[in-house]
Amino acid sequence: MPSTPSRKPIPLGKTVKSLPDLLAERILEDIMSGRLPAGERLKEFALADEHAVSRATVREALIALAKLGYVEQVPRFGARVAPFAKDDVFHLYEIRTALLAIAARNCALDPAAPREELAALTAEMERLATDPDTPAQAFSERSIAAQTLLVKASGNGRLPALYEHLSEISSWRMIRGRATSFLKAERRREAARDWRVIEQAIRAGDADAAEAAAKRLFAHSSAAVRAELQGTE
Repeated sequence: MPSTPSRKPIPLGKTVKSLPDLLAERILEDIMSGRLPAGERLKEFALADEHAVSRATVREALIALAKLGYVEQVPRFGARVAPFAKDDVFHLYEIRTALLAIAARNCALDPAAPREELAALTAEMERLATDPDTPAQAFSERSIAAQTLLVKASGNGRLPALYEHLSEISSWRMIRGRATSFLKAERRREAARDWRVIEQAIRAGDADAAEAAAKRLFAHSSAAVRAELQGTE
């Protein structure tokens, strides 16, 4: 049976939806994936030609992205992809570390915590980590799922909303969108080991060990991101 030829995205100028919003989403996808790196100039005429839209539409999309912190407008230069606020990223790591540590501790103390679900996610991460060709994003999605599981099961009604709010901050979304912490196979193996220690501590009801392991997970992640960002300078 002949294979179906891949379909190209429909030019935005031929859709009936809000073009500035759609274009902003497309540009953001390129920023998140790294196709548009930090500092990259965003030329209105080039974007207009690429997406079959007017320059006015491009301008509106860039203004929307600037309000979200993904694009910055530079006088006499134009728009460009906003640089990483590196200090902001590591401040967020400190906060998220504290929140996940609380969640891990609480889950260890709760007999009804979702231990089997966590064990399954951990096993899946271990399986992914054994394959050096595993996409970083695939591993990242499992790690995020495990974090979300613990946060929601923490018994702290404020924790999920706080954790989710931090996830929406632009600098963190860029790190997560590019799966920066998991770009190297060894990092994925290290994270899988960290998650196994967390899972074992929670299963054993050892709150201190679960808290310490959650902090170690993020310490390793932060170190990996720092190394990747320094390598791009």
